[in-house]
Amino acid sequence: MVLAIIKCGNVHPQELGVLARVSPVKRRPFLGFAGSVVSLGTLAYATRRPTETLSVRVWLSEQAATYDGVSDRILEYVGEILDLEYWSLEISVGGPISVSTEDAAILTSRGEWPIAIAEGALGRRDLDPAADVNLLVTDGGMEEAPTGYGIPHVASVGGARHISELDPYDELVSDREWPIVPNEKPARTIQVVVHEIGHALGLDHDHGVAFVRNGAVVATPMLGPYAWDPEYGGERSRCGTAIPDATDRDHRLGLSFSLCARRELATYDGGVS
Repeated sequence: MVLAIIKCGNVHPQELGVLARVSPVKRRPFLGFAGSVVSLGTLAYATRRPTETLSVRVWLSEQAATYDGVSDRILEYVGEILDLEYWSLEISVGGPISVSTEDAAILTSRGEWPIAIAEGALGRRDLDPAADVNLLVTDGGMEEAPTGYGIPHVASVGGARHISELDPYDELVSDREWPIVPNEKPARTIQVVVHEIGHALGLDHDHGVAFVRNGAVVATPMLGPYAWDPEYGGERSRCGTAIPDATDRDHRLGLSFSLCARRELATYDGGVS
């Protein structure tokens, strides 16, 4: 089918991503993206239905590409996390991208990255989009929200320098059934990457859960550090679980999607829900 990205209704303007500290976050307007997209007329590119192969492509900003191993780590972690039974995963890397700013959230929310993807799909730019997820990683800071932004099929995230410091998956994750990792900056950054990919595939924040394991509060990707932010407004997830009290407990990060997020991903058909 053909997907038209015009004034998209399931935009996620407030994104996860406070790494050192989660500051109070409120939803805000979708900035200039809708107007920027409409200025192109109909933005459209072909997707498949039903989805048998999930196609993901990763690009780095020119500055992000100066750090060793960023693409390899993203391919490794995303490949593990999106290796689900609903599809065969096709993940690849595009060339370096020249951007106006390393602020990853601005690049998507104000239209620069979605427009680049649309122009590539229309043959107006030397950029070959993937059908399902087009992720841009920049050298943007990861201290103040929003550090990333995700809309259907398009996402951007900062933190390339932190991803370059990330240990290999098999070294960081001791239990593949329960991939729980320390709440440290490299791991938080890769969780934001997964979070924004989740938005690109139609997931929202309430597809995330938090639970207590071995005395620590563990947050899955679509919730992340909101789990221990006292000002976060969400109380229950679509899984029907409440966020446990994180006071005086260690905080850890889960790298796998929750059960209700997986149920939603199982219905993904290449279109916009």
